[in-house]
Amino acid sequence: WLVYNYSAQAQETFLKIYTSSDYKKIMSIIETDDDHLVFCGIVYPNAGAIERKGTVTKIDLSGNLLLSRDYEFNCGNSAFAELINLPSTSGEYLLLGAEDSIGGGISYNSVFIHTIDNDLDIIQKRNFGLWADTTNNAWDFELLNDTTAYILSSFRTPNSSLYYNYSIIKAHLTTGDYCYYVADNLENKAGTNISIDEQNEQIWVNYFNFSTTLPANPIAKFGLNLNDIEIVLPDNQFYTQAKLAKMCDSTYLLSATCYVYNPQNRDLGVAEYNLQDSLLKLIKFPGGIDSITYPGSGRRNILVTSDYIWVMGWYNCLTSMNPCDDEPTYIMLNKLNHNLELIEQLFYGGDGVYNPNDIIETNDNHIVVAGDFFDPYAVPFNCHFDPFVLKVNSEGLIVNTQNHELPQVHEAIVVPNPGKEFLAVKLAIQHHAAVLQLFDIGGRLLLTEQINTDMQQVNTSALPAGVYPYRITAGNRIIGWGKWVKE
Repeated sequence: WLVYNYSAQAQETFLKIYTSSDYKKIMSIIETDDDHLVFCGIVYPNAGAIERKGTVTKIDLSGNLLLSRDYEFNCGNSAFAELINLPSTSGEYLLLGAEDSIGGGISYNSVFIHTIDNDLDIIQKRNFGLWADTTNNAWDFELLNDTTAYILSSFRTPNSSLYYNYSIIKAHLTTGDYCYYVADNLENKAGTNISIDEQNEQIWVNYFNFSTTLPANPIAKFGLNLNDIEIVLPDNQFYTQAKLAKMCDSTYLLSATCYVYNPQNRDLGVAEYNLQDSLLKLIKFPGGIDSITYPGSGRRNILVTSDYIWVMGWYNCLTSMNPCDDEPTYIMLNKLNHNLELIEQLFYGGDGVYNPNDIIETNDNHIVVAGDFFDPYAVPFNCHFDPFVLKVNSEGLIVNTQNHELPQVHEAIVVPNPGKEFLAVKLAIQHHAAVLQLFDIGGRLLLTEQINTDMQQVNTSALPAGVYPYRITAGNRIIGWGKWVKE
């Protein structure tokens, strides 16, 4: 079951969490033909257990919950990885996933692309492969001519227990025919996303190579029959899994965390390349102290619209990278023009751990981000994630909210939180100065500090442990607010 955290007034833009008794991980979101949003992923009925089911949920464009369904296939596990719209059919959508059998006297793993309708019913099933001794987890797919799907998955066999590799399945949606390619097992490779270069009749797979050398994000280019493989190494300093997106017919983008030989500070960046894989431009976004900014855990963090390029980040991740850390994180949207010049940064959340996984644009030019939320302040402590959906207008703003006195978008935040001897004020790129005010829980002003850099420390050693509301202003406007906790 799913319980909706709602406000009494419907709103077109929002940040909402959909609490559930189960652990739910959301991987993909789309806008439907009947003007709704549908997201899919995995539900774990028992925390820490390997049992899993595919889950799919439908909400309206104001964030109101309409329908949620979990699916079990045969006698085993299932997982949903991605949804895409069918260009030639109205009211039908393709759902990528995988299923296993763990009982009933049979054992297999299969990748599927099913068709669902606006009621979230599966109206057509398509399974590709029945591997008896292989784990093949579907991750991403692209369509060619509405009939052929290229599926990127993670492939592991008992003989390669020390390694996992990406694989590509070429699947015909009408006949059910398929073939596949598996990368070599000499070192771990994690596929990030797959793209079709129709102009050159190539399939591109961007993957992360778990090695100690940079660049660690090669691109494998295949012919349409999964032959004639070429490995290219785009010039960058990206660490972790880079996300790939088409910029236009002549260039593409990669985004990931830049490795600067300082494990305490890795900042998100984005780079543009031509189709010959030559670097045209690379920029890094201002980061933080003792934190990492990741591009999220999904397959996509770059969205190219007619007005802007949006680069999504997962801000204020601790260097320990425990999934259930007790320090809140933020959804970060970097807004760039088409010349790759950073216009402004916007932060959302901060009241828990937000892990963004997907970003899309709706027909009304709103930007939607979907992912997982964990509340570190829940009592008793429980590593339990729920879906969240963020919907903002084309400028990145949350409007039509009930409380007009407080900003719904942060342009300045306080980290670490909780903290001890100091706090640091992080200003978005569009602000060069601001004022921090720190209050006690009764509203008495305790501290006023002028902020003159994009990341400035403030000494808090004289303050006793407790909770301190704060407000950050610039130009007579509140650009950040919240509560800072001193341990």
